[in-house]
Amino acid sequence: MAGIGIEALVSIGTAFGFLAWSKDINVDPLDRKGQVSGLAALQLRFAVLAGVLVVAMVLTHRLLAPAHRPYIVRAGCAAIAGLATGLVAGGIAVALRGTQLPLWAGGGDYQWILEWTAALWSGQEISDHYPPAVFWMIGAWARLTDQPQVLALKDLQLAGTALFGPAAYLAWRLVLRPLWAVTVGVLAMLPMIEPVKPYPQITLVMLIPVLVKFLSTVRRADRMTARRALLAGTLAGLGLGLLFLLYSGWFVWCAGGMLVAVALTAPWRTGSRSVLLLGGATVVSFVLVGWVHLRGLLAPTGGTSDDYFYFDTDTEPAYIAMWRNDRPADVGPVWPPVGELGGVGLFTLLLAVGLGLALALAWRRSIVIALGACAASAWFLRMWLASEQWETQTVRLYPRTTAVVLYCLLILTGFGVLLAVQRWHDRTGATGPAGREPTAPAGLLLVPLLFVFASAGSATVDRYLPDERTNHAGYFAWIAHTTPYPDGRCSRWGVAHGCQPTTDRVPAD
Repeated sequence: MAGIGIEALVSIGTAFGFLAWSKDINVDPLDRKGQVSGLAALQLRFAVLAGVLVVAMVLTHRLLAPAHRPYIVRAGCAAIAGLATGLVAGGIAVALRGTQLPLWAGGGDYQWILEWTAALWSGQEISDHYPPAVFWMIGAWARLTDQPQVLALKDLQLAGTALFGPAAYLAWRLVLRPLWAVTVGVLAMLPMIEPVKPYPQITLVMLIPVLVKFLSTVRRADRMTARRALLAGTLAGLGLGLLFLLYSGWFVWCAGGMLVAVALTAPWRTGSRSVLLLGGATVVSFVLVGWVHLRGLLAPTGGTSDDYFYFDTDTEPAYIAMWRNDRPADVGPVWPPVGELGGVGLFTLLLAVGLGLALALAWRRSIVIALGACAASAWFLRMWLASEQWETQTVRLYPRTTAVVLYCLLILTGFGVLLAVQRWHDRTGATGPAGREPTAPAGLLLVPLLFVFASAGSATVDRYLPDERTNHAGYFAWIAHTTPYPDGRCSRWGVAHGCQPTTDRVPAD
């Protein structure tokens, strides 16, 4: 437990440390030259920290006794996970430099989120159909920092973006070793990063490994005492309940598959009593924690039957290779992109190969069963709901299953590749004294991963830099600069780009 605590401190500290360091990059984020300079400054700082980290890991690998090396690997992997999304959060800080407003400036979905938050914190009753944790966080942070709730959103967006990497890494550490957690779990998290509304996707990247851990626990229930089964179930229900309060949509897509997986793999013959105790404790604690929101979903009007048709609802429904959420459609004139093999692109083919490797090498392992069950469940619900959109004229959020299917397939692909490499190492003898650790220092082996994180971080940030085109993701930052503050002032560069102040006070810094 102490080791995991240190990993958490290192990972979160690195993410927030890089975010803080990025806030002194002094450029005009509404000018393209300033944007490029900001991106380059971020990359330079990332390279410095990555270089220091790699050198430190290599030196300690050579100087420390073999028994102490795993601790350095754990700390190094945790730091890399923090760097991966500290870079993106730092880029969003650059994009919002000179304005106190958050991405989207409190518009869109945030209009009713802020209205409900204000109502909740003024003692009024609000709908319980939406997960309430976001209302609690916005209201609490605004009160703690003594600022309007719309301005408090900026801090929460930056913090949420920075936490993607640590959240994914620490959740996958429940079931994977450090190198695997950062190489598979954090890498697969990259397409899910969403700075505008980070809490739904953070829930996803944490929920999947928690479900894997739960299935693994269920399969070992026959080795548990009654007391241990009750404790494990209570902890599982508590963790799932807290995630449910943060964002519940992913539970809908995964629930059916997980129920089937648990029913088929639980040791009913040898441990039915423990299985029932474990499952019962999980359900009871989950309901107790999540009831404030669960009761809304179970109400007669609790289901989602939205009619928000956007570009992704017109996409060929089997396409899941790229997750764009329902953000502005800066996806080019042809969507989905035309693939090379029967319309299927190389990336999707690689996912299929990775899935095949995972099934061939580890089809009985809990991680493969859980991920496969979640992906299959989301896929079937996706096709069922999409097939009814003409008859019902509703969407019912089915395009969001893209994130579940894609994330699960990315994890399965990474897991399959690593298993294949491990098998090759074991058969050729290309391993170190521990039998499974590579002979090269872990710091050197992580250099390619750092390069991927640097490249992906830059690309993600560039997409969200201010852009006045309404069909571009950069529009969220643009309106943050060109919308007046609650007190009527404009941001530092807002007046020059169309902000109309409603006060005679000077623009804010």
